[in-house]
Amino acid sequence: MIYKSKGFSLIEVLISFVVLTVGVLGLVKLQTYMEVKSENALHSIDALYLAEEKLELFRTRSQSAGTGTILYSDIKSSTESLLMAGTTVSRVVVVNNDTPVPGSKQIKVSVIWSDRWNTT
Repeated sequence: MIYKSKGFSLIEVLISFVVLTVGVLGLVKLQTYMEVKSENALHSIDALYLAEEKLELFRTRSQSAGTGTILYSDIKSSTESLLMAGTTVSRVVVVNNDTPVPGSKQIKVSVIWSDRWNTT
C-alpha cells in the first residue's frame, strides 16, 4: 500500500515553532534595548541643559558686585541635588584655582544620575 500524505509532519511544525520563538525573543530583546537607549538619550539632553545652566551662571560673573550676578571669588566647588524629569540627579561643580594660569579658574560641571537598573 502506498500512501501519499499531504500536509505537515509533527517534526516540521515543531521546528517552525522553535524558529518563530527565537525570532520573537530577538524582537523583545531589541525593544528593551531601544527603550533603554532612548531613556538614556533623553536624560543626557536634560543633563546637558543643567550643566550649561550652571556654566552660564559663572559666565555672568564680574570682578565687582556692580554689574554681574556672581562674584569671581564666589565661584567654588559644590554639589547639589536637583530633580530632572522625575529623577533625582547630582550636579557636581569642581573648581581648580590657578589653573591653567595663575589668577584663573578651571571649572568642571558633571551631572550624575542612576537609570532604572541603578547604573550611574
